[in-house]
Parts: sequence; C-alpha cells; structure tokens
Amino acid sequence: MIKKLDVLIWRGNPEITEDYVCIERDYDIYIKDKKIAEEISASPEYLRELGVGYTVSQGYLKKKDVKDAYVEDNKIVVDGQVDKENSNSRVVKEIMLSLTTILKVIKDMLRDKKVWELTGGTHWASIYTLDGKKIISIEDIGRHNAVDKVIGYCVLREIDLEDKILVSSGRQPYMMVNKGVNAGIPVIISKSPPMNRGVELARRSNLILIGFARGDRFTVYSGYDRIVFKE
Repeated sequence: MIKKLDVLIWRGNPEITEDYVCIERDYDIYIKDKKIAEEISASPEYLRELGVGYTVSQGYLKKKDVKDAYVEDNKIVVDGQVDKENSNSRVVKEIMLSLTTILKVIKDMLRDKKVWELTGGTHWASIYTLDGKKIISIEDIGRHNAVDKVIGYCVLREIDLEDKILVSSGRQPYMMVNKGVNAGIPVIISKSPPMNRGVELARRSNLILIGFARGDRFTVYSGYDRIVFKE
C-alpha cells in the first residue's frame, strides 16, 4: 500500500532523504460478465470488498443478492443478481443514537491510521456498532473507495448494516450519503462537512448525518431529534 522513495526536502537547505508515498492502481468492476465501472483508482488491498461495496452502494445489487467476488489482474468480478427494479429502500431504519456513543466514536476514529500517518495520502472509513464498538476500519487513496470497502467487508461477512454507524474522513455530498442509504446504514459520522444535497438526501431518507466530528464537538445536520443527550 506504500512505497519508499528518495526525495529532496527543503527546510532552509536541501536535504536528500527517504519518504513514503501511497501506491495506486486502476481496477475495472464487473457484475458477472458486465462491466459497470472502469479504471477506478484505488489502493491495492481489500479488492473483493471494493467490488462488492461498490455494487451495493451504487444500487446495482441488494446486499442479500451478493454471492461472492474474485479478483483477476485488474478485474474485480462480483457474482450477484442485478436489481433491475432498483428496489433498495430509500428510507433507512429509524434508530436512536446516544451522545455517549458519538463521543466514543470521535475519540476512537483517528486511531491506527498508519498509512495516513506515514504519507498523509489516504482517506479512511469505518463501521461501528450503535454502542461505539469498531468492527472494521480501512484506508484507501479515495474516500469513495474507503466507504465501499467497509460496506463490502460487512456484506461479504453477512454483518447486518441496518443498525451500524458509517464513519468517514471525507466530505458528504449526495453521492457519499447515497452510499449509506443504499447500504441501509442509519448513521453517518464524518470529521468533514456535508454538502446541501447530502443533507437533503439524509433528511428524506431518515438518516442521522453528523459532520465536523472533531475533538469534543460535532454538528448534526439530519436526525437531531433522535440524539439522546441524557441517559
């Protein structure tokens, strides 16, 4: 996922030293023999998860219709039945979310981001339970890929996403929030802000959307009536 290079750093004087950069590769995603995405630039780990997560988060497949996935060179092939009617629910399960869980997630979410610490070149996404327990966290050069990978991780392992929290390092425009909706995830927490269409989609879909989650502060853009501040 990373590569060591010789570089020149200027700190008042030139210095030849070593530094790390992220590795990127391009992948095509297929459902059986049909190509649905071309030349997605991604980190070369969790590739089965990337393919499965992409097909679900983009609305091509329902979670229950994914059978398996395999990687062949730069091809990621997902075995599943295409949802021709695009009948994924546009409203996620209504849940209550405690302040304790939000603060617990914020405190934990930046831990163990080793590639980012070395390179500054990755985004990350994680899945947490409603009591703040981390299930999986994955780094990738793309924020969309990181989200797809954690969704795919859960789908392949039959982990129910309808009572989980998606945590992301990236901004939350429409396309990012839509991934959560298509996967049936009821909560998104990000250290970055949303865009207006992301907020509108979250409100229409009954999804709790939290941005600027940093330190001891956060902003709730959707579902604030379902945050439990006193327990």
